[in-house]
Order: sequence, then structure tokens, then C-alpha cells
Amino acid sequence: MSIDNQFLIKKVTQRDSFIACFCASTRMPFLFCDPVSYADQAWVFADEAGLKEFVERFSAKKIPLQGVMIRKDQFTGFFGSLLHIGVTEIVFTENGASVPIPIEQFVRLKDMSSVPEALRPLENPQLMLTGIYLMQEVTRKVPNEEKEDLNDLNEEFLVNLARARFLIPVQVKDGPENPGEKMQKKQFGFINITLKNGDVYRPIFADNMEFQKFRQQKKDVQAITMPFAGLKQGLPAEAKGYLLNPNGCQIVLQRPLIDQVLANFPDDVKKGTSEAMKLAQSLAGPQVRKGAKAALSASAHSKVMKMPEKKD
Repeated sequence: MSIDNQFLIKKVTQRDSFIACFCASTRMPFLFCDPVSYADQAWVFADEAGLKEFVERFSAKKIPLQGVMIRKDQFTGFFGSLLHIGVTEIVFTENGASVPIPIEQFVRLKDMSSVPEALRPLENPQLMLTGIYLMQEVTRKVPNEEKEDLNDLNEEFLVNLARARFLIPVQVKDGPENPGEKMQKKQFGFINITLKNGDVYRPIFADNMEFQKFRQQKKDVQAITMPFAGLKQGLPAEAKGYLLNPNGCQIVLQRPLIDQVLANFPDDVKKGTSEAMKLAQSLAGPQVRKGAKAALSASAHSKVMKMPEKKD
């Protein structure tokens, strides 16, 4: 770390607050891929004037941006949430000058090497990253032929979708057993979401942080994991599909899309299923049982940020 970076990091972290740039249509931090370094960046600003200039820069592209005030006690959670979704740089702007800083110079994830992989909080940074980029492009209010990167972003997202495992929320049934015992005995029911138009979807989550956003509203829910291959069989007849990260960028995965991924990316689906089976088989091992306590403490290694309400 250079001396200049040390000075700038101290300058940022000792502030009472700063303004983070969010995309209004995804309810997530706005992501920008630097055309030279290809770093995945999130932008923060010292004041409203700097944010306003940045917002105007993207208004012609019909990307709705907004500022979200991040207070000092939220810095660690905010930086941690960016690290979870694959962001590599923070760009801090003050008095017209913008400086990129590696995000790991602000925050680092806890060392999970002592925790068995099967008990680590679920993370899918590449899926999160490509999903956010895709939805930033999909929701732009311009004709699709003007969205030059749409096809490439879509294919990259679908590949990551095929390889991923997901968290599916369930509600344990009434009874004397504790939630853990009920989960082992499969005494639970799945949760559906009904949209304003009456369409029914099942919520799923790409990582533990997205699931915790949902759990802030439904505190009694638990989660089971499932690879992509299990999504088609697990979808009830009344549901049109899944809502991926409904409290975040809310990506709709309808039945035809699921069939498309299964047909077009069979090797990636198979790879994701194989990894999920290995983890499931390892759950019975003594090493996993020994690591359970460490996993519980590590599951909260970043605070969950409450994202702004989605705008239509």
C-alpha cells in the first residue's frame, strides 16, 4: 500500500459519512467496469455536487442513479457487502478528483479456512456481479437494439447461474422440536411470493447476505441449498418461476429460462450439481460437525445493508 493510499483511506474512513451511488432499478450499488483496468468499481462521493455530476454522466444512457448516505457506523457493512458481490475497487470522488482504491484496503473477509466448506455461508460473487450488470442493462429505458452489451452479459450470467447453488427459504412447521430438528426431519413448507398482478413466484437467493435481507422481514424462516439442476423439479405447478434476490435486483427466472439453461449449458449444470453433492455428502463427516461452531460465528462476518426501495 502506498503512502498516498494510506492517507486517502484514512481520510475516507474518518469521515462521518459519504454518499454511495446506487442504481434505482436494481436497489444495489451501481457497478462500473473500468474500460482500461477492467476493475469492477463502486463509486462513493464526498458531497452531493460530485454525485450530481456523475448521475448526469449516465442520464443520457437512461441509467437511473441515486445517492444513498452511508454513515460511519455502516462503513464496514457497506464495504463488506461490496466485497461479497465481487467489487474490486472503490472510487472516491472529492472536489472533482476521483481516485480508485482496492476494496481490500478497506475491509477483508474473515479467514474461513478452519471452517469446513459445507458449513461456510453460501457465496456466489460471480453470479451476483454478472446479475447486477445484466439488470443495469436490462432495465435501461431504451430499445434493446441500443443495448450493445446485452447478449454478452446475458450469456455470462446464464453460465454462472448454471454453476451456482442457491438458498431457498422454508418455514418450519409448528411442533415441540427446535428448528434444527424440524429441518432434519423435513418438517417445513416452502414459501411463495404473489406479485400485484397475481403471478406466483418462489424466492431464491444467490448468497447468505441476500437471504438475510429477506429474513429481516420473515425472521422465522430457515434455508435449504439447491443446485440449479434441482430448480425445475422443485417448482410447484402454480408458480411461474423463481425470483432471484427479491430484496435486491430481483431477477425473474421463468420456466422457459430454466429449460434454456438446462439445454444450453449442460456441462456447467453438471459441474454445479457435482459440487453440491460433494458438499452434501461431507455434512456427515466428523470434521464438519467439529467446525459447526466456527461456521456459526463466521456467518455474520459482514453486516447486512438495507438497500433503498426499488423504483418503477
